[in-house]
Amino acid sequence: MKVNSKLSLLFWLRGKSTDSKKDLYVRITIEGARAETALGRKVPVEKWDQSEGEMSDRTPDSLLVNRKIADTKVKLEKLYDVLELEHGVVTPEMLRDAFVGKKREKKTFIELADFFIAKFEKKVEKKIRSKASLSKWKTMRTKVKQFFNHEFKRENIDLSAIKYSFAEDFVDFMIIEQGCNTNTAFKYFKQFKQLLKTAVERGWLPSNPVQGFRSTYVHPERDILNEVQLYHLYQKDLHVKRLEEVRDCYVFMCFTGYAFKDSYLLEPENRVHYFDGEEWIIKNREKTWCRENVPLMPIAKEILDKYKNHPYCIANNKLLPFDSNQKFNAYLKEIADICGINKELTSHTARHTFATTVTLANGVPIETVSALLGHKSIKTTQIYAKIVAEKVSMDMSDLRAKLIVKMPISMMNSTDPVAA
Repeated sequence: MKVNSKLSLLFWLRGKSTDSKKDLYVRITIEGARAETALGRKVPVEKWDQSEGEMSDRTPDSLLVNRKIADTKVKLEKLYDVLELEHGVVTPEMLRDAFVGKKREKKTFIELADFFIAKFEKKVEKKIRSKASLSKWKTMRTKVKQFFNHEFKRENIDLSAIKYSFAEDFVDFMIIEQGCNTNTAFKYFKQFKQLLKTAVERGWLPSNPVQGFRSTYVHPERDILNEVQLYHLYQKDLHVKRLEEVRDCYVFMCFTGYAFKDSYLLEPENRVHYFDGEEWIIKNREKTWCRENVPLMPIAKEILDKYKNHPYCIANNKLLPFDSNQKFNAYLKEIADICGINKELTSHTARHTFATTVTLANGVPIETVSALLGHKSIKTTQIYAKIVAEKVSMDMSDLRAKLIVKMPISMMNSTDPVAA
């Protein structure tokens, strides 16, 4: 029978087919999910009306059974309302456990997130993980609270109430309500999924309810500078000091692969003569805390030497005169217009340019590039390898030239099947 729009109850008998009396059970169904429990009554099979879910006669014993069924309906309906008010979402297991008086160890999603973040904060203190990553986890926690509030009019729900449909609903919420692009929404979902994995590992969930949901990352088109554009940018006389400083910082990033924050934090002690006698920048990457040690190319050295005695660098113990990231990217747009570069220059395009135009396109092995960029996995670096079209063209030109030397042109143009 339907109790409300989500809850249904079914009373039925369980036992051997030869039993004259069977155990009375109630099956709880909430939005397709089920749980059941015995009601502690033995019922004569011949007096049971399954279509009505009650005893068919009016003997004293049958009336007691029917009263038990009616009381169970009322109790379950009240418990459902209490649980919904308390948790926002009710599962059949939650309702069954409350009905039989079983105490449940209540674990909510926000408790899980707080547990994970507290451990992460300790790793940041030990410099095992970065503050930037910690900030992303805290942001994800806020986004999930906003999602719960939007879906269930509350900021927290029981872990056991999370089901597979949450995955699609959460991604849709991030895209439609929060205005995120698809990749950003899936990044938040990936963190959401990882937290539930932690809950399974801790025994707080029997299984990850969203494990089967797959997020598809859409690789964006990445703007990069080719060699002509890069050297034109470096040699251009800008006539404005603030633009010249931003341009130099940008070019330095193009020749080292450092992200904006890593470049901004560089100090004189990060510039050292390393084991090979050459000058290197020695530093852990802020985002992943992986080593990102880079030997200095001549242009990068020239830029650092240029600002060695700059007032800002001396006063702030910095290698370069970086402004805020917002101003940095704004000034880069001005520079791109002045230099006639029809591309959106940002702090990210400098890193992409280093990975492609400066290194991979010049034959630097991808394993080396991965180490220079401070990537945890070479799979991340392989994204750049896919977009080095110029390198592919050069390699094929070399191959074409070698084949022409090895094979007579007449043979290559022959239509003779034997020659082919």
